[in-house]
Amino acid sequence: MIWSRIIGGAVKGHGPLRHARRLYRRLLEVRLPFFRPFWSLVYTLQELRRLLWPIFLKVIYREPILRYRCARLGKRLSMHGSVPLIYGTGRIEIGDDVLIVGRNTWVVGSKVSTDARLEIGDRVVIGYQNVLSLAKRITIGDDTMLASNVQIYDNGNHPLDPDRRLRKEPIALDEASPVTIGRNVWLATGCIIMPGVTIGDGAVVGAGSIVTTDVPSNTLVVGNPARVVRWLRPEEARRDVIAAGAGA
Repeated sequence: MIWSRIIGGAVKGHGPLRHARRLYRRLLEVRLPFFRPFWSLVYTLQELRRLLWPIFLKVIYREPILRYRCARLGKRLSMHGSVPLIYGTGRIEIGDDVLIVGRNTWVVGSKVSTDARLEIGDRVVIGYQNVLSLAKRITIGDDTMLASNVQIYDNGNHPLDPDRRLRKEPIALDEASPVTIGRNVWLATGCIIMPGVTIGDGAVVGAGSIVTTDVPSNTLVVGNPARVVRWLRPEEARRDVIAAGAGA
């Protein structure tokens, strides 16, 4: 209490520390002699460290660790952050020119299957704090982008039956259903892809959407559950409608 009163008095300009505020303001005005070439060198070294240190960590630690865990790891991998946290012993295949950003969690068959397969194509971007959870298979096509906090599941992680949950049983393998993400797909921030979903090439899933059914190619889907709100190539949509009418 006494110390609190002293501090309060210093703020108001009275008491034993009544000059502390004025002294603090004077200290804020202190400037060291400025020699531009020296600080130019310091700044350059700082920028070099910022740019080169992640590359150094990737080369000597992060990529070898991930390569050990993967059945295939392609060329020119970029990793901005830690190695994905991987559970399970399933198979992981990663293509060329893939970018993995920040902390990710991949559950590849843990407690359910040893034959789960995570297949990531070429030039895929996997954003910050993504969750990929699979008991059978998740396939991500070439040139697809996953923004931050995207979650993809081919299973429910826990049984629906309350008695099985109470006994802490894992799901049965037949309760999982593979997920397929096509080529050049954009999964925006915070979206969730549920089991059994196929997302067509060129589709976009809006931020925060929950996808429970298949998504046609070249469409924008949003909402919970996600619904088509726009055809990104209207001429293809018209052609599909005409073809469907002809086949009816």
